[in-house]
Amino acid sequence: MKCAFSQKTRIAQFFLLATLFLLMTPSAHAHPHVFVDATPTLIIGKDGLAGIRQHWIFDDMFTAALLPDIGLSPADLKTPEGQKAIRDGGFANLKNVGYFTIVDVDGKRIKPGPASEFHASITEDNRLVYDFYLALDIPVLRPTTVRITICDREYYVDMLLLKDDIGIDIGGPFSTSHTIGPAQDLAYWGGFVIPQAITLKLEPVGSAMPPIQGHPDTALTSDIPEAQPKVARPTLLQRFMGQVVALQKVIKKKLTALAGDIRANPLGKGFWMFLMLSFLYGGVHALGPGHGKTVVCSYFLARPGSLWLGALMGHAITFVHVSSATLVVLGAYWLLGSGMGGFQSADRIIQPASYALLVLVGLGLCMVILRDQRKGGLLQEASCPVDATEVARSEHVGSVLLVSFVTGVVPCPGAAVILAFAVGLKIVTAGMIAMLAMALGMGLTTTLFAWGAVSARGLTLKLSGKNRALFNRIYAVLSICGALTIALFGVAMFLGSI
Repeated sequence: MKCAFSQKTRIAQFFLLATLFLLMTPSAHAHPHVFVDATPTLIIGKDGLAGIRQHWIFDDMFTAALLPDIGLSPADLKTPEGQKAIRDGGFANLKNVGYFTIVDVDGKRIKPGPASEFHASITEDNRLVYDFYLALDIPVLRPTTVRITICDREYYVDMLLLKDDIGIDIGGPFSTSHTIGPAQDLAYWGGFVIPQAITLKLEPVGSAMPPIQGHPDTALTSDIPEAQPKVARPTLLQRFMGQVVALQKVIKKKLTALAGDIRANPLGKGFWMFLMLSFLYGGVHALGPGHGKTVVCSYFLARPGSLWLGALMGHAITFVHVSSATLVVLGAYWLLGSGMGGFQSADRIIQPASYALLVLVGLGLCMVILRDQRKGGLLQEASCPVDATEVARSEHVGSVLLVSFVTGVVPCPGAAVILAFAVGLKIVTAGMIAMLAMALGMGLTTTLFAWGAVSARGLTLKLSGKNRALFNRIYAVLSICGALTIALFGVAMFLGSI
């Protein structure tokens, strides 16, 4: 009987197909949970770039969640006590992240100075506003290029630079020009998001920047951008992820608008729309890179699985993920009187513990796989060919549930924001049921990724099943790569959380 498998090229192609699912989920960058419209004004003084006046407008759901969490109403912001409360409870911590402002002077990174002149207010459409001044004190003695990027590279906050409203306030003897374009080197969220940067060129008056004809005042300022090298257009995947983020922002706005209807009629049309949108938000929210999909895809490359087991793991991870956030937020409100503040405190403890356990799970899977290989591989009988379908049925439900718990126990910040919003507006029942709807939506998306990994692995092994030795080698490579990915992923996330 001829058992040799002659189409090794096809096997290699399907092996790449299997590993593609790992590449689609490259890291565990957070999804955006808060959305901010940022409008900076660059202040040029007598010595150079003095600083930036920042004007941030937060999304309405975060506003509705934050103010009750601090114990404030919109009217309280008009009082000195209210300003102090939000400065201490909502603004001061931004110092730890450099106020989401990255400054490069002639290619060299500098640390922004202290923030001052903070003032909070509420827009007519009930959105929180932060106004503050961020000192830079960059002296300009010769032609200097300053690049300013406002972004949260952890992507908890989506900072949208409002290009048309950027201001330059010139109070010194400098000629200026500026451009706005992508900061390719600061790409984040798996490279899918490239923040926009302001590139400002400053020169002392009398340097090489002549006035533009027809515009006599441009000896001091020129907003005409210089010719720029062509920038690579966003890829199809980058544009898709941009639409995913934009859709999340729209859904959160619609969720916020339904709160009044739910208070007036707890089981009315607004309530059911709230649940439907929560389900949709969960499904869209789970499309971006995240640790749940990374672990799911890695696990089913490492271990045998079936479609129903993929569905079990996809939903188990998201239910634990959302349930963890629910317990932490409600516990923080009942015990501490501060939902989001308590959530952040608990999250700082739970995250490193979960990721450390994930490392142990990955290493444990590696040990099991290596033990099997030392015994001669998965298949030791002499019969030929291999029935890859039977191999896929050797499922491990206990292992799936353990990995799901360890992975999902990190609380979901997106769920925490929605629940904190619901608690703050006293629609707790609707918020709790919305958590279930959101978990179902996230579970559906995660399940689709799990099914892709299960199918890719199964197809790869099926094509290699005519050659027992080749089957064992491919099975071992897939399994070890998947297990090591889980372990290394846990290491990276643990180091990033401490």
